[in-house]
Amino acid sequence: MRRCVCSYTQWTLLSVRSSVWAHMASVRSVRRGGRTYYYLVQSYRWGGVARQKSRYLGTVRPSDPESLEAAIEREVWAETWFPQFDLIAREYRARRARIPRSVDAKELRDFAIEFTFETNRIEGSTLSRQESRELLEHGITPRSKPWSDALETLRHSAVAEQFLRKPKTLTLSVLLAWHRQVFGETKADIAGKLRDYDVRIIGSRQRPPPSSIVRLLLRELESWLGAEARRLHPVERAAEFHLRFESIHPFGDGNGRVGRLALNSMLVRDGYPPVNILYTRRRSYYHALERSTVTESARPFLHWFFAYYSRQNAAAGPG
Repeated sequence: MRRCVCSYTQWTLLSVRSSVWAHMASVRSVRRGGRTYYYLVQSYRWGGVARQKSRYLGTVRPSDPESLEAAIEREVWAETWFPQFDLIAREYRARRARIPRSVDAKELRDFAIEFTFETNRIEGSTLSRQESRELLEHGITPRSKPWSDALETLRHSAVAEQFLRKPKTLTLSVLLAWHRQVFGETKADIAGKLRDYDVRIIGSRQRPPPSSIVRLLLRELESWLGAEARRLHPVERAAEFHLRFESIHPFGDGNGRVGRLALNSMLVRDGYPPVNILYTRRRSYYHALERSTVTESARPFLHWFFAYYSRQNAAAGPG
């Protein structure tokens, strides 16, 4: 079983045309004075302008340039995506600080409702947006819909509101508690428990690891989050954690919902706005996760997530 080991002015700035369109980094040679010199070159487009970054490699062609490609790509991100995300975070924090608390609380609750509707819809919930809102705002239970869908909507929204107000440090015990809280009344046999059986993801090339190593992999992920991940940008760190969690697929059901809760909890804890992955974008989201897992590289999913996060915040604007 192969596993995914993923090493790695103002709101008007935030437009789709600011996206990074990057070509695969390539090793190029230059012949001078009878000697050959090698360079790693990354071409990309940012803000509608074609740009290029290069790094001198020496006189010996590298046998495995993949790690070098990842490093130079992160340099590009540090000059493009990361400053944009930091601007988003500053505006987000500044706005929350200046609006009345009651307005802030309402906006957080509105996000929790929309996030709950979309994340549950991705996983097959039958509740409409209006039914979800009426249930969560007014306690009106939808007719002719499974009671389990209503319960999971209520419990998921409660978890989301908790971390939006006061995000916790992410640990294995927190993930298990969230799973138990969301599914304790609808899937009591698996709620809050790591799977002890192997699973498949229908329609995907992704093959989750065997159950015998799930706990070990989650402990490794917890250690990664407390050590190696500190060098990553907060948005990169949250996205890569989500990818690693989904590649482990630790629960019998509910991995996507718990994984997206974790993603948003990490963003909010670091002062960045949460993200709502829409049901209408689920295919590209799943495809990006699958590509990263199958290729054992975080980069395909990070490319997708950075562009999505940027577009969603550009659309949101400063209130």
